[in-house]
Amino acid sequence: MTNYRYIALNKAGNLVRGSLEADSEHALYTALKGRDLFLQEAGTESKVFKRSSKVRQVDLIEFSHQMAFVVQSGIPFVQGLSDIQRSLKEPAFKSILEAVIHDLTAGDSLSQSLARHPQIFLPGYVAVIQAGETSGNMAASFRNMGRFLEWVLNLKRQISQALIYPIIVLIILSVAMILFVTLVIPQLSKFILELNRPIPLPTKILIWFNQFIQSWWPLLLVILAIVIVSAIIAMRFERVRYLWDQYKLKVPMLGDVFRDLACVRFVNYLKILYSAGIQIHQSFAILRDVVGNRFFRDKVDQMRGLVLGGESLSESMEKVGGFPPLLERSIQVGEKTGALDSTLEQLGGFLDAQIEANIKKLTSLLGPVLIIVIGLYIIFIIITVLWPIYQIIGEIG
Repeated sequence: MTNYRYIALNKAGNLVRGSLEADSEHALYTALKGRDLFLQEAGTESKVFKRSSKVRQVDLIEFSHQMAFVVQSGIPFVQGLSDIQRSLKEPAFKSILEAVIHDLTAGDSLSQSLARHPQIFLPGYVAVIQAGETSGNMAASFRNMGRFLEWVLNLKRQISQALIYPIIVLIILSVAMILFVTLVIPQLSKFILELNRPIPLPTKILIWFNQFIQSWWPLLLVILAIVIVSAIIAMRFERVRYLWDQYKLKVPMLGDVFRDLACVRFVNYLKILYSAGIQIHQSFAILRDVVGNRFFRDKVDQMRGLVLGGESLSESMEKVGGFPPLLERSIQVGEKTGALDSTLEQLGGFLDAQIEANIKKLTSLLGPVLIIVIGLYIIFIIITVLWPIYQIIGEIG
């Protein structure tokens, strides 16, 4: 499928611009004709353009809450979507909603119309809206999806904020080290060697390292490029990605964060699907794609087979292993008491708090670690640069 940018005429004779995936330009013409649009111009959309026109998650969150209000107020879908579309500033999202409005006018349901744009409305999103259509509770479905997307966005921001400070410090240290090795060390080496004085061992090692870098830097760059390309190619294999996701769970401290992230995604999305009236065994196809870790995705697939075989959710979770015992026990209690919905909500809140605590713990540890790294860097400069200069000045004096 190729993504095309098109310009077409509608029945009123107005130009309509948008993008659509199709197998060929002829298929694009046929698809637009089915929407009462007549193709005028078309061109393939480059990856750079496609990435820049991607709908922001903030817009999707706002759309979800606005649709909850539209449904709750009893406003017809076409009118409500038209009002939302006119208020949007993002051309990509405006174009998608225009196509959704056209499909609704043609007689499709809202979930069918949204499903035609999987790059924006993921299968899990569509499944929840479809369940809301069946149960007659679409307002709650849109509201729950909006809250879930808000949670995902806030979690991403929280992690990003925790990483900004150490990343900036590491970048500054790396730049300082590069300047030190490329500018300071050559001048220092030349100065010390011209004096024909004894050189301390740390300085000798530093000078040798600098000379090695200057002599072999093309080969080192080639080796680095080979390593990077090999890693990129290796990550294309599903088995390598699985092993990498499994390894991340074993990293001290970080492994707990990765595990809790997978579990809280599982719990929160299961809560939304269950609240929307989707059966547990029907939820696994969606849950496997939202956990964000291939090791847990494999566990979800195993659980699906056990549940279809007659096992309960808690029993299947216990048999496949890998999940925290608290998660297994809580879901077991929720199933026995018939309060799985509230149990999942409580679990989601608990795991959220646990993730936040672990992130704060990591952030608090990063401060002292960075101070130690900076201290070691200063000691390194003193031993390799200031010490020989001080010795030489002392001998001359």
